[in-house]
Formats: sequence, structure tokens, C-alpha cells
Amino acid sequence: MEILHRQRKAGLGILLTWCVYIAFALLTDWKDYGLIAKPEGYQRWIIARLSTVSIWLFVAALLLRYRKHPVNWRSFLYSFVATGIIAIVVSDSLVSGSVNYTAIAGTIVFYALVSGFLCATVRKPTIAAVLGLFLFATQFFVDAIAHISSGVFRFH
Repeated sequence: MEILHRQRKAGLGILLTWCVYIAFALLTDWKDYGLIAKPEGYQRWIIARLSTVSIWLFVAALLLRYRKHPVNWRSFLYSFVATGIIAIVVSDSLVSGSVNYTAIAGTIVFYALVSGFLCATVRKPTIAAVLGLFLFATQFFVDAIAHISSGVFRFH
């Protein structure tokens, strides 16, 4: 019974994260990230952002549902913290001076939440922390590919 209760809480957490991210994505704009506005690509940019996070959270929900291990909130926390720390360190060298740091902080929190939910069924928290580092790199790479593929964001 306790296992189902924990899974239900984690599932609701994933759903809440997705809903809050939709609001976050709609409230943040190009200039918040230091990007040059291209009005014709705004919808593609929003779709790329929403689709990548939706896919990551869907994978987390599938892992939650089909893995045989119960939810381990310590693993969630370790992965969340590890991802948050590496994202802060990396973002310091990636963001320009013309960004909205609230939007950057929100983005880091969502990277960390996704990573935490992906690692919620990992038995050992230290393994979840290491996975969190790997998941941040993977999430960042997939997001960059999605933005470049959509034609909205280009590396110079």
C-alpha cells in the first residue's frame, strides 16, 4: 500500500511539474534567455521547449510505472541537487549578460526536477546523483538538438 501511495505522489509530482512548466514556457520570452527575437519562429520555439520537457517527463512516468523498484525520495533529492549544481556551474559560462536570471534559475529547477523524477526509482542515492550529472548533459544535448532542428536557435 505504501508503494502505491509513493508512486501516486511521484506521478502527481510529474503532472504538476509538467503543468507548471507549460506556464513557465508561456511566460518566458526570447529576451529572457538573451536570444534575438524572430517573430516567425516563436511558435516553433515554444513547441520545441514543450515537447522536449513533455517527452522527458513521459519517460519518467513510464519508469515510475514499470520499474520494479519503489520510489526513493532520497534518490530524487540527490539527483535533483547534483543536476542543479552542475547546471549552475555550466550556466555561468553559457549565459550572456543580457539574460533574465529568474528565467535561467527556473530552467535550472526544471532540469533538476526532470532529472530527479527520472531517478526516483533508483535504489541507491549516490548512483542517482551520478545519474543526475549524466542526465543533465543528456537533457541539455537533446534540448540543443531540438532547438537547432527547429531552426530557431543556431550556434555561431
